[in-house]
Amino acid sequence: MAVAAALCASSASQAGVLDFEAPVDAPFVFAGDVLKIGNYIVEGAGDTNPENPALVGAIGGNDSCFGAQCPANNATNYYSAVADGYMFFGLADGSDFKLASLDASFIGTGLLSYPSVAALLYLTAFDANGIVAEAYLNLAGPIGGSFNFASYDLSTFGDGAWFNTVRVASFACDTLGNCDRTRNQANFAIDNIVTVDASEVPEPGSFALLGLGLLGLGAARRAASRNAARRNAA
Repeated sequence: MAVAAALCASSASQAGVLDFEAPVDAPFVFAGDVLKIGNYIVEGAGDTNPENPALVGAIGGNDSCFGAQCPANNATNYYSAVADGYMFFGLADGSDFKLASLDASFIGTGLLSYPSVAALLYLTAFDANGIVAEAYLNLAGPIGGSFNFASYDLSTFGDGAWFNTVRVASFACDTLGNCDRTRNQANFAIDNIVTVDASEVPEPGSFALLGLGLLGLGAARRAASRNAARRNAA
């Protein structure tokens, strides 16, 4: 039982979370900026002009959307990608990882109306050889006039593959269902990115040890039952 509990507790407690709460030197993110945030590396991307890099994002609370319609249901820090900007992230030590979940929202751009799906969040995962997996997540339009973060389960993303970098971008959608990222409208907010790295997955030997522990527990219970029966018979 002790072995089983230790393994379960280890697996649950070691999952990493990129929550953007760790302090950074400056809240503004320009194309090409690389930030270390806790155990993660985050890179802003967008306009590739090295002489005049574009502002592509910011890290903060609801003051990080540059006057746009920030999500209404998150009072903590998060990453805001603006002006068709996007971002990359990975573990600072270069370890491979999988995604478990994330929170995301569209950032409004001042339009009079939005479709029910205001944008598509586009995830692309890479390993050393290139693209491993891709996924599109629907970012909802406003409800009651407000945009809100939603949680997305990514436990099946990549079908068990490991990767070292994930790119996050978005496509803004119009009322006709056309989605693109060429009108300075493809904004998104992202937070609480939960990752699991290779060191957090029990080795086969750990599973074997867990099995032995459970077998031992069963044997101990059977022996205790036999001893109790003998005492009762006596």
